[in-house]
Parts: sequence; structure tokens; C-alpha cells
Amino acid sequence: MTQALPVQIRPASLAARSMVEEVLLSPKPGLVDALDNGAHPDMDLSLFLASAETVRPYLEEIERVTPSEGDSRSILEVIRPVGILAEQAMFKATGGVNTHKGQIFSLGICTAAAKRTPGGALCVLDEASRICSGISGELHISPGPADESVSNGQKAFQKYGSTGIRGEAERGFPSVRCHALPAYRRILACGGNREEAALEALMTLMTVAEDSNVLHRRGMEGLAILRSLAGEFLLSGGMLRKDAFSCLKEMNSLFIRENISPGGCADLLALTLFLAALEDDHG
Repeated sequence: MTQALPVQIRPASLAARSMVEEVLLSPKPGLVDALDNGAHPDMDLSLFLASAETVRPYLEEIERVTPSEGDSRSILEVIRPVGILAEQAMFKATGGVNTHKGQIFSLGICTAAAKRTPGGALCVLDEASRICSGISGELHISPGPADESVSNGQKAFQKYGSTGIRGEAERGFPSVRCHALPAYRRILACGGNREEAALEALMTLMTVAEDSNVLHRRGMEGLAILRSLAGEFLLSGGMLRKDAFSCLKEMNSLFIRENISPGGCADLLALTLFLAALEDDHG
């Protein structure tokens, strides 16, 4: 790389802030937010906020240890040990509940990528893709029958062939690049506020992401329900509808009944908010 990101723009701080903004955003169908716990009887807002604060110093450490120069493909082995420590700290803080494992991965990767490129969101995503080159191959390694550390993403690959967040990262997060960020910007361009833009981005992600959490809970049927309802909402006007918020609340009630929680989409939303903030600070 030829130039590091200016010191005044702190990717780790923006990443940590995006974690908080994501969970506070409301209403998010099926997800923990400031209104309710969605389809998660084992989680609430205070748990997510405590978890985000626990993860913050590890994002800062990822930024610190990431070299500004050198081969992109060498970065993952530098930052992955920090990510593992972040996961361990998260589980300790939450009593074993997985609140932010996906965000530790995606925001950690993109925090490192942001340090290494002076460009905006697309440059960061390009660098993230280079950092994660070949990472989907890890899904082909079969765990032992007694391995309790198998993630929902690995289970989704074994059962459905979905590469999940690893595939997203390896391809430069196309659901964010091609769908969520454009949706976010479109709502702002139409006069919407950042909250409305973020919810539009979330609903857009629900139509395209291979959400391993939904696959784990409800299989392909749940994913089909998620995509259908989110798609209908967007086709009817999305967050530009006058009754948009009430529609999302109704969808939340349905997702709770159906045990659908698009946690993978929430992780990608946090990344979307991070990249949007990077561009704001950069511009």
C-alpha cells in the first residue's frame, strides 16, 4: 500500500460506534433493539451495550497491530489472534451469549483494511477482499463429531452450501457494496434521516444476504420468509412509506412468532454504518 489512512480518522472508534448504533436502531424485526428483545429471550439491549464496550479495545488493538505496508494476504494472521481474544472477552462479559461474534469478524477485517487504504468505502472493501482471499476454504475443513465450537456459519455450509460471512468477506462484502450502501444513500438523497436510511439498508440486506442465523433457526423456509417480507416492504416504498415504522413493528411480531432473527443482516448493517461513517469523516 502507498499511504495509510490519516491519523485523525480512527477506524476502530468508528467501528465501535457502529456497533452501538446498530443495536440502538429501532424497530428492527426479529432483532434486539431499544424497543424489545426481538426473537431473543436470552438477550437484551443492556447485554449488547456491555458487549460492545468489551469489544471496543480489541478493535483498537486490531488497528494498532495492522501494518500499513506489506502483502494484504499476511494481515489475517496478524489480526486473527486479537479477534479470538475479543470473542473470548465477549463470551465472558455476556455469560456465554453470542452478541457480536459476526461483527468482531467483519468490523475487525474492515478496521484493518481502513488503516491500510486512504480511499473511501469501496477501497476499504477491496482491501478487505484481498485480506480474506481464500478464507471460504476453511469451511471445507470438517470438524470432529464432538467439536462444540462449530459456528452457525459452518453448520449452514455443511447443510446448505452457504459460505455466509466468509464468502461475503472474500468477495468484498457484495451485499453491503452493491445493496446496503446504495440503499442507505438513496434514502438520504430522498430527504430521509440516518435512522430511516439505516433501516432501509437493513431491510435491503434481508433480501440478499445468506443469513446463517436464520438458516440455523428456521432453515431455507425461514430465509424465504425473511426475503419475501423484506422484499414486499421495499417494493411498497420501504422507509419512504408514511406507515413504515408501524409496518416494521408488525413484521417484528411475525418474526418473533416464527423464531426468525436476521443476526447476520444486523452484522452487515453495522459494517454498512461503519463504512458510511468512514466516508463522512473522509469527505
